[in-house]
Amino acid sequence: MGSTDTGHFSFRPMELDDIPKISDWFLDTDDMSFFDRAMPIPVNAEALRESWRASLEYSVPPSAYWIVAENPKRNPAGVAGLQSISYIHGDAIVPAFVAEPFRDLGLGPAMVSHLIDLAFNQMRMHRLTTFYRADNGPAKQSLAKVGFKEEGRFREGWFANGKRNDMVIVGLLAAEWAEMRAAIIDDLERSCKASLPSAFWDRLRG
Repeated sequence: MGSTDTGHFSFRPMELDDIPKISDWFLDTDDMSFFDRAMPIPVNAEALRESWRASLEYSVPPSAYWIVAENPKRNPAGVAGLQSISYIHGDAIVPAFVAEPFRDLGLGPAMVSHLIDLAFNQMRMHRLTTFYRADNGPAKQSLAKVGFKEEGRFREGWFANGKRNDMVIVGLLAAEWAEMRAAIIDDLERSCKASLPSAFWDRLRG
C-alpha cells in the first residue's frame, strides 16, 4: 500500500454537518459539471444542505447511504454514496467525487469499492449503476478499475459549458463482483497512493 504526504485517510458515514466543509467544492461549476449534471449553477451552503437532507437522514430501510473520506486533520477529501436504492429490484446508483487536491491517489476507487462491498454483501443489492460524462477520462478509468462495464449511452445527454456530451451508463452485477473481487482488491491496494489502514483492505477481502 502506498503512502503520501496527505497522510492517513479514513471513511465514515456522511452527516449534514459535513455540508459546510464541502460547500466550496460546489462553487466551481466547471469542475462540478463533471460530477453532477443537475447542478449547473453555484449554490450557497444552506441550499446545498437542504438538497442533501433527504439523502443523509436515516430511514429503515435506508433509501441512500453516503460516506466521506477524511485525511488525518479531519478535512474532507471526497464523498461517495449509494443513491436511489431500490429493494424491490435490488439496485442503486453509485456517485463519487474526490476534491481536486486529493485526485490521482486512488481514493475514488477505494471509496467505491467499499460501497460496492457494502451493497452486495450487507444490503442484498443485485446490481449497481452509475454514469459519467463521456469526456471524463478519470471517471471512466476509476470505474473500470473496480469492475464497472459500459451498458449504454444517452447521446448528447449531458450539457455543460455550452457543449453537449454523451452520458455513459455503466453497471456492475453482484456475481461479477464476487468473481473479480479478490483481484480487484489486490490491484487497488498495490496502486493506491492514499494511505489506508490494512484493516480496510482485509475487510474488503472478507
